[in-house]
Parts: sequence; structure tokens; C-alpha cells
Amino acid sequence: MPGRLSIYDDKAFKKDALSLIQNDMIGELNPRYNIPPTTPIPTLLNNGNYLYTHFGYLPSWASSKVSMNMNARSESIYEKKTFRDSFKYRRCIIPINGFYEWKKEDKEKTPYLVSDLKNDYLALAGIWDEYFDVDLNMKIVTVALITCDANDKLAKIHHRMPVILEKKDFTTWLKDEDLKEVNSLFKIYPNDKIDIYEVTREVNKVLFNDIVCISKVINKKEEKVEVGQLSLF
Repeated sequence: MPGRLSIYDDKAFKKDALSLIQNDMIGELNPRYNIPPTTPIPTLLNNGNYLYTHFGYLPSWASSKVSMNMNARSESIYEKKTFRDSFKYRRCIIPINGFYEWKKEDKEKTPYLVSDLKNDYLALAGIWDEYFDVDLNMKIVTVALITCDANDKLAKIHHRMPVILEKKDFTTWLKDEDLKEVNSLFKIYPNDKIDIYEVTREVNKVLFNDIVCISKVINKKEEKVEVGQLSLF
């Protein structure tokens, strides 16, 4: 159940999704290496808009942000009033370069980065809705990632993972009205397609946003962190 993302290069995704992007509202991506909930993330909506959205889903009828969800379970997404209409009519793809999970040992939490072994990005299945933000006095697009059981490789760290789409399934996910076909995409991503490695514990700090976040820790005793940009955006 990823709560932190790394999104720093969307060029390969935009090339693969070229025919589905009708309005690129992002242009050149602002790289961020440690993205927590409520932060803007790039998203391709099923209406063809590619734009920054609010990482944390709120249905249009929500009375406050207290009911925000970062994830929606694939097994029950159609049964939940909160997600049902968005699953039917407002699906999206969230391109990321990786996501973080934490291995818990006693009181220690060690962060790991999960990415694709061969591709430059992971295309996550998501849902979206528009929510009126009273503080901003405007409507914002909010999104949730859809999750499924983790594959055996990731299950050693965490029991859930996001639903990851293959390039060939982009159109089906965004455009198909046959929910049986859409449901068929809720597959566990294979072990041999993901890479998992330990990263610096600086990732544990929500405001730490530096390229070192995605660097592999080779030797814990010799781990050194070069602090660069400390910014959420």
C-alpha cells in the first residue's frame, strides 16, 4: 500500500501513451524523489487530460478532507460507495518511477524502493474525482491508487502492492466500458518484473526530497547522505 512515490522522469510514459494524451498540461515534469500524500502527482485521466492531481482521493460529495483515501482495494472497489462511480466512469493512470515500502524489524523501519527492472516507469491504475477545496476556493482533481495482493518478492516486506498496468492495457483501462474487461486487469505484477532494494533512511523524513532517495544502500555501515534539496516540491 504505497504511501510514498518517486516521480522524476515521465518521458517514456508520455511516448507510450501518446495516442491517449489529448491535453498535456504538465509539459516538462518537475522531478520529485520522495512524494507523500496530498502532494501533486502527474496523472493521465480518461478524458485525455495529463495534469497534476492531488495524491489523496476525495469524492465530490465528501464534506471534508477527513475521508481522504490514498488507496482503493481492487477486491472491493465496486462495492464501496466511495469508489464505485469513479471506477465506472473516472479511471486514470499514474506514471511513477518507483514507490517505497518499509520493512519493520523490532522498532526499526527500513525503506526499500520498488521499481521496474526493464522499463523506466510503472503505470499505476487509479481512480479520480473532482472535489471542491474550500481553502483554495476551487475544484481540484483527486486520485487514489488501486491495490492488490503483493507478489511473493514484495510480500517479504509488505502484503499489498499497486495494480500495475502493461502498455497494451492502457486503452482498455481508460476507455473500456465493459467492467469485466476492466476487472481482468487487476493482476499481481510478476516477481521477475520488479526490482527492490534498500535505500537511505533519510526517505523516512517527509520533507527530504533529494536524488539520493533512489540510490541503493550497498553498505549500511558506510552509508553517507549528501543533503541537497530539502523541499516537498
